[in-house]
Amino acid sequence: MNTSDNPELISTQKSIMRSPLAWALPALSLALLLAILATDSNKSVFLAINSLSQITGDALWANLTVMGDGLIVFVLILGFAGRRPDIVWALLITALLTALATYGLKALFHAARPPATLAHTAFHIIGPAFKASSFPSGHTTTAFAFAGALSLLLRRPPITTLLICAASLVGISRIVVGVHWPLDVLAGAMTGWLCAICGVAIAQHAQWGMRATAQQTFAVMLAAAAGVLLTYYQTGYETAIWLQRGIALACIVLLVPQLPKIFNGKA
Repeated sequence: MNTSDNPELISTQKSIMRSPLAWALPALSLALLLAILATDSNKSVFLAINSLSQITGDALWANLTVMGDGLIVFVLILGFAGRRPDIVWALLITALLTALATYGLKALFHAARPPATLAHTAFHIIGPAFKASSFPSGHTTTAFAFAGALSLLLRRPPITTLLICAASLVGISRIVVGVHWPLDVLAGAMTGWLCAICGVAIAQHAQWGMRATAQQTFAVMLAAAAGVLLTYYQTGYETAIWLQRGIALACIVLLVPQLPKIFNGKA
C-alpha cells in the first residue's frame, strides 16, 4: 500500500509525530536523567526507592516487575488478535525495535548493575541478582514501548494515564527488586516510548502486516508464545508464577472466539 494514495493515513502519521503526547514523556525522562547526572544522585535515589519493599513486602514488586518481561508483554499482544489488526501489527514492529534498541544499548554501555557494585547488605534484592548489562532497563523499555504504542493508537486520555502509570510502576519495580539504577529506568522509559513512536509510524506506512495471511501468522506465533508462557517459562520471580500463567491463559481465551474471523481472512 502506497501512503501517497491515502491522504487520511498521511494525516494520521503527521498528527502522531506532531502530538505533544508523543514527545512529552521522553522529554521528561531525559530531563530527570540529566538532573540525576547533574546532582550525582543515582545511588542515593536508588537506595531510597529500593527501600520501598520494607513497607509493602516483596510479592507486590515481583508481580509488578514481570509485567515488563519481554515474553509476557509479547503475549499480551494476542489479546488484540482478530479485534484490532492495526494494533497487533504496530505492537509487533515496536517489539522488534525495542529488542534491537535494548540489546544494542546494553552492548554499547556495558554498565554494571547494583549487585555488582554495592554490598548486598546495603540494599534489598528480590529475585535474581543480575550484575551486568544494566543500561538501559530492558523491562522498563518494554513496558513503555507497549504503553506508548497503545497510547498513540487509542488516543484516549484515561487509558493513556493508566498505561503510563502501569509502565512507571514496572520501572520503579526494577529499582525495588535491586537490579537497576534510576538512570537505567529513565533511559528505558525514553527509549521505549521512542521505539513506540517509530513502530506506530512504520506500521502505518508499511501495511503488508495488515493482510489476512500476515495476521494469521502473527496469531499462530503469539499463541505459541502464550503456550510457552503458560507451561515452562521462568521469569526468575516465583511469587509471580500465577500472574504469568493467568496472563497466558486469559490471552488464549480471548483468542479462541476470534479464530474464525482470523482464519476466514476477515481480521
